[in-house]
Amino acid sequence: MSLEEHFVVPFERSFDAHYGLEYLEPARGRIEVTPKLLGADGTVSSGVYASIAESLASTGTAVEVVPQGLVPFGLNNSTQVVGQVRDGTLEGVARCRARGEREWLWDVEIGPPGGAPSAIATVSIAVRQQRV
Repeated sequence: MSLEEHFVVPFERSFDAHYGLEYLEPARGRIEVTPKLLGADGTVSSGVYASIAESLASTGTAVEVVPQGLVPFGLNNSTQVVGQVRDGTLEGVARCRARGEREWLWDVEIGPPGGAPSAIATVSIAVRQQRV
């Protein structure tokens, strides 16, 4: 099953497509920093980092649970911006830290390729039965 088959909304109509997230793997992606992603101070907005973290953790969970008839839902997202980025590329990598029956916990680091993280996130994803 391809990654796109797990999306409820076609990717090209999704919020991720709007801000430019490109999936490299289900729990790894990147964006090119463009002016529309910058806040008033000229750096990448904290919401962009939180969006990347949520998407990578949700998609990483989805590729494993959707085939089992389960659905992932964002439960909690704590994203800390620890560096300033004004241009270039950002890559995000999500690592599953724990998998429970009803909740998965992810650590996500986002930053320039090969550089120090600009943001660090902990994301909880609820896993529930799909309702018909």
